[in-house]
Amino acid sequence: MRMRLYPQLFLPLLPLVAITACLPASQKVFAQAAPPSPLPVRQVTLFTSGVSYVERGGEVEGNATVPLTFRTAQINDILKSMVLLDERGKVQPATYAARDPIGRTLQAFSIDVTQNMSLPEILAQVRGAKVAIDVGEKSITGQIIGVETRVVAVQDNKPFVTHVLNLLTESGITWVRLDSANYIRLLDERLNREFREALGLLATGTDDQRRTVTLHFSGDGRRQVRVGYVTESPLWKMSYRLLLGGKKAGQPAAKPYMQGWALVENTSDEDWNGIRLSLVSGRPISFIQDLYQPLYLPRPVVPVDVVASPYPQTHGGNLDEAQRRVAAYDVDNSAIPGVATDGETRDRKSGLAMGRGGGGRGGAMGLTGPRGDAGAAGPAAGNQPKVYGGAGGGFGGMTADAARASLEAQASGQNAGEQFEYNIKTSVNLPRQQAAMIPVVSQDIETEKVVIYNADTGSKFPLNAVRIKNTTGLHLKGGPITLFDEGVYAGDAKMEDIPPGDSRLVSYAVDLTIEGERQGPNGSQTETSLSLKHGVLIVTRRERQEIKYTLKSKAERPKTVLIEQPFNSEFTLVAPAKATERTANLYRFAVTVPPGKSEKLTVVTERPISQSIAIFDADLNTLAYYANRKDISQKLRDTLQQVVQRRRAALELQAQAAAKDAEIAAMGTDQDRIRKNMAALDKMSALYKRYVTDLDRQETRLQTLRQEAATLRKQAFDAERELRTYVDSLTITD
Repeated sequence: MRMRLYPQLFLPLLPLVAITACLPASQKVFAQAAPPSPLPVRQVTLFTSGVSYVERGGEVEGNATVPLTFRTAQINDILKSMVLLDERGKVQPATYAARDPIGRTLQAFSIDVTQNMSLPEILAQVRGAKVAIDVGEKSITGQIIGVETRVVAVQDNKPFVTHVLNLLTESGITWVRLDSANYIRLLDERLNREFREALGLLATGTDDQRRTVTLHFSGDGRRQVRVGYVTESPLWKMSYRLLLGGKKAGQPAAKPYMQGWALVENTSDEDWNGIRLSLVSGRPISFIQDLYQPLYLPRPVVPVDVVASPYPQTHGGNLDEAQRRVAAYDVDNSAIPGVATDGETRDRKSGLAMGRGGGGRGGAMGLTGPRGDAGAAGPAAGNQPKVYGGAGGGFGGMTADAARASLEAQASGQNAGEQFEYNIKTSVNLPRQQAAMIPVVSQDIETEKVVIYNADTGSKFPLNAVRIKNTTGLHLKGGPITLFDEGVYAGDAKMEDIPPGDSRLVSYAVDLTIEGERQGPNGSQTETSLSLKHGVLIVTRRERQEIKYTLKSKAERPKTVLIEQPFNSEFTLVAPAKATERTANLYRFAVTVPPGKSEKLTVVTERPISQSIAIFDADLNTLAYYANRKDISQKLRDTLQQVVQRRRAALELQAQAAAKDAEIAAMGTDQDRIRKNMAALDKMSALYKRYVTDLDRQETRLQTLRQEAATLRKQAFDAERELRTYVDSLTITD
């Protein structure tokens, strides 16, 4: 089912939304605003990092005090970022109520009102205070002695318990029943004042939603002042409409056309009346630090040093030398109407400039030196003229010319440092807790239709996509984009940020006319080269991966398909020689598929794998295998064969020396046996004499064996040393 947009429905919609969002300040079209603030909001700059920069401005006279009310959650941002400027005066310290825990603050008063206390409990706290009590027609004045309960008799002799206040008057001590007192007045002015202040502070603790910051300015005459600060705000968002295709017989196709709408929300407690609004695409680092909460450093409690008085002592005689052990204990940016024209406002005394810095406002009240025209905004700055394209094309029956003519972007774009800023060209009226759609992009743009196939998505069908090249001169912030192809809704897509001159692919629908298939990856390994360097044999192999793609078309026209394959930095692309494009994670290969036919693509990648073999630690058979290979150079083969021979000779000498050592050990064991037998024999016996002859012969043989073993070990050591020196001097690459 094709969804078409008709002119009588779509054409009036664009100007209606634009007018509602950005009417001139002189037109009263919204509900009645909140009571005016002494310093109304003049400029708001919204960032995509969850904050906004708010600038207020107004006129004061003489020494002025200006209270500003904020939500409690905003106070930390205010204390961290607020900037104050007085045009011809001086900024004095700003004041605000400390956020000490109310219970801690109330403890500083003479009367504790932190708990819900009865009248007797309150009077008990002010014992000794002078009070006046009205009882009936008379008044009694005295000092409070205390409060007690007393049983008094009533009618029919029934007991009744009541609280009485004991007083010291000029006539003596008396008591007054509290249930009969009309008024009790504290005659101590200080005590009475603190009691009222404590109750007032207690009342303020019930409203924790708002806090007041009071600004103080000193100077003479009427003058302008400004205050700017950063506060938490919703992210401003973008949504786009992209018109593709559209052509009439005998006329060229209409140029692709893009609309961009900024979505702005005023969630503050104050209406925006005639403000200047800027939208910054960038993410400055922003954080919250609790500067409002008083911090107290815990300190150790050290007791007072008290030296006890010495006890009387007696001294006895010396009966034992026992010692007594004594333990020691330790104590543990914009112009305000009526103030300045477009550009910057300078503090005439200090030379500090406010507003535009670095070629643009940047949404901040900058403190900079004098400079030239800050209004230059590049190719997209200034008023954007209405764009009228060629002969137009279908957009649900509406021509491309009509689409362009019906909407004019209400923002100019410019760089703001490392960020990009949309400056709304007309004053904005937006009531609190309301939102608006503001057109900020209305331009022709370059596009190219393609098809994207990625086998990792699990679908055999590719996606219709369009490559958008940002030729607007603006920084296109990422957001959703709705596409219309030849007047028909084609699909939705998600677009990433596109800096000027850059391009992005956006996919918006499944293409059922192309089918794709991937085979592989098929891998193999082959040894490619050997090298000998400083006693290490380096064997390099090549791992090869091959992936085959097949694309089959049922379309009526040729289509360009971008095949996506994961990019691995360890592998080098062999075939095709070069990818059409490469992202951080993907290769893309463009394949043109004729209508009704199939196309194939084979992608080959390789990576080298190296293995290091230490000649003196490797198995001799492994070295012999590489020494006898026919696919290496003659020089390397001869060298390896010589290394094997010399290594084998050294090992043979070591084996011979080990054999001599084994014979020596066996002979020593036999001598031990003979000596044990001789100990049990008569020295004059024939066997004893035979053992003596055998020992003599073995000792001669042992001496010869030890000499031969030492000689063999030295020869083996010399052979290994010479071989190591020889190998370390070699650098042979196959």
